[in-house]
Amino acid sequence: MNEADRTTLFLKYAKARIGESFAFEAKICKEKSLPFSAVQDHQERNLHIVKHGVFNYKIADVGYEQKPWDGFQLTHLPAYVVIFWYQKRGDRRITIIDIDMWLEERKTSDRKSLTYERSCELGKCLVL
Repeated sequence: MNEADRTTLFLKYAKARIGESFAFEAKICKEKSLPFSAVQDHQERNLHIVKHGVFNYKIADVGYEQKPWDGFQLTHLPAYVVIFWYQKRGDRRITIIDIDMWLEERKTSDRKSLTYERSCELGKCLVL
């Protein structure tokens, strides 16, 4: 299962269980820890804006698929880093970490990566 497949599974979970608007950046981790650098600076910045300000986005007019609309605005919504842990076949662990917790951990951690165990201390761990 790749990141796209897991994201689809997570969105089904979110629709049924979270039931509110939010933004997220998904990452798959096939190692024992996820490097903080896996979430790029612009992704962190935009998630922070979604949570604490006003984020506008114009959807590009490219590709063959119909786009849902021209753009959107998100303001003061929850924003998360979602990590899909995949150390062995059938691993369906997931961590949902608030962007503020992610940024604080990246800033203060002695490590350059986040382990599953530590991610569960920072966010919500699930098995989907």
